[in-house]
Amino acid sequence: MVLIPTSPGPGVDLVSRAFGAVLGAVRALPDAVASGATGLWPPGALVKSEVGQRVIGFANGAFGDRVAPRGDTLPSAMSLRLDHRRVRLDPASLAAAYPSARGRLVVFLHGLVDTERSWFHADEPEKGCSGTDFGSRLAAAVPCTPLYLRYNSGRHVSDNGRELVDLLDELVGAWPVEVTDIVLVGHSMGGLVARSAAHQAHERGARCSSLVTRLVCLGTPHAGAPLERAVARTTAVLERLWPAAPLCWLLALRSDGIKDLAEGYLHEHQWAGGDAECREDPAPPAGVRQLFVSATLSRSEDSAFSRIIGDLLVDPVSAAHPELDADRRWLGGLNHFDLQRHDSVHETLLAWLRETG
Repeated sequence: MVLIPTSPGPGVDLVSRAFGAVLGAVRALPDAVASGATGLWPPGALVKSEVGQRVIGFANGAFGDRVAPRGDTLPSAMSLRLDHRRVRLDPASLAAAYPSARGRLVVFLHGLVDTERSWFHADEPEKGCSGTDFGSRLAAAVPCTPLYLRYNSGRHVSDNGRELVDLLDELVGAWPVEVTDIVLVGHSMGGLVARSAAHQAHERGARCSSLVTRLVCLGTPHAGAPLERAVARTTAVLERLWPAAPLCWLLALRSDGIKDLAEGYLHEHQWAGGDAECREDPAPPAGVRQLFVSATLSRSEDSAFSRIIGDLLVDPVSAAHPELDADRRWLGGLNHFDLQRHDSVHETLLAWLRETG
């Protein structure tokens, strides 16, 4: 921790007091959001509105475990969602929610500061966004049941990966029909959570381990996100300058999940041990085939603009990660969020899922 001298001078003291007020407001935000104390919405309205759901996703991603679980408002536990409502993982609830259940499950995981709503969009064929979500479109083309999960993206990726293994094991045991295989589809951070879960399931010998056969990562920062790395390095420099201590405190409020994105951490030992030798990721478990989809704003894959700007948030090298064992697809003319809705992404997923082997 950085300590401010007891007599830093009136100017610095004034800045420190101002930052202290800001930090107090920021720390109070999760409780304000959870209780509706801001007065911007009546009790319960937050859960029902799309804007409210966006606020929930942001609060979870920004504050992580500092957000206390309060029912469905700010859920810290990973959950299965249908029509944006929680589905209990017991046989009766699952049978009622999915009367046409199939043996192949396609599980969708959103990214940072998001909820499962991020997968749904308006039907705008003229913008290359047909249908309302990838899941329903895939189910119409191949025999499968799409499932959407919500999780607290502010927690460590490894913690969410562990929780995903537990959820999948419970789901497999209570699913209305026998589960034949599971496909995990993650956008951005969701891809890291899916990869972490696949490794942890294999290590634990979990029930779902042999059922996870395919894993799709859309715009996932496997080698880290440049923006978060820049913030982490800036914080490290500022920590050495006592006048910058208030700013360091503000930057330190970044959630564990955001910090994991700096290097693309999947496993607990990567963020807990601080050992550079632990950075290398192992190959995917036997029987798991991976697809990494990267995008660039530029329609030229090899241009300098593509390499620098990428999809606005993730550069193509990190999203493709050539050192890992995976199939790869590059899509030009798309931004980071187009990867959750654009027709070209759906067609890529569908073609890959239809491939044998």
